[in-house]
Amino acid sequence: ATRLLYVSVTRVPGGKADSRLTLADSDGARPIVVLESREPLLAPAWSPDGKQIAYVSFETSRPAIYRQDLATGAREQLTNFKGLNGAPAWSPDGNTMAMVLSKDGSPDIYLMDLATKRLTRITRHYAIDTEPAWMPDGKSLLFTSDRGGRPQIYRYDLRTGTTERVTFEGSYNARARVAQDGRNVVMVHQQDGRFHIALLDLVTNRVQVLTST
Repeated sequence: ATRLLYVSVTRVPGGKADSRLTLADSDGARPIVVLESREPLLAPAWSPDGKQIAYVSFETSRPAIYRQDLATGAREQLTNFKGLNGAPAWSPDGNTMAMVLSKDGSPDIYLMDLATKRLTRITRHYAIDTEPAWMPDGKSLLFTSDRGGRPQIYRYDLRTGTTERVTFEGSYNARARVAQDGRNVVMVHQQDGRFHIALLDLVTNRVQVLTST
């Protein structure tokens, strides 16, 4: 909770933009460039122990998911399927990575066993399923889907294989991130035509808008 991982982009006159994957203190101080590329870098994600990161890079001309050891700089390419490869999210135990792949058609959520690289597809829908986020107990995931017509947040139970809709207030809810208490979810929320950051209580279903913009 003391470090930030983010992507910054610098426009280069007459050429491609430079993308930098940067590690810094939580107040933005002491930035360290972990990776620099002339191709886009997206969706950085921490491993639970803070020793590794995952991200999406376009360096092979299409999106691919990589993981990288922060101490040694060693990198491993995890995916390079045709279509979308995105939104990597580590499981709480660090053994599995959720991701979004469109190799079998529409974008769906897959789980990769990081030891064997075996993939398991957990959503099968013609809509776009994306942005997986693990619950702290590792027994379910939240994800964004437009299967109801507009982007909303759903929960997939790994034990039962069932999917339920979580958000109902507002015409747009996405990019869920779960607090360690497993009860509160931060998300992007649209209200009265404007986008905000909001907090959802999974027990009371109360939505609290945090930003004014």
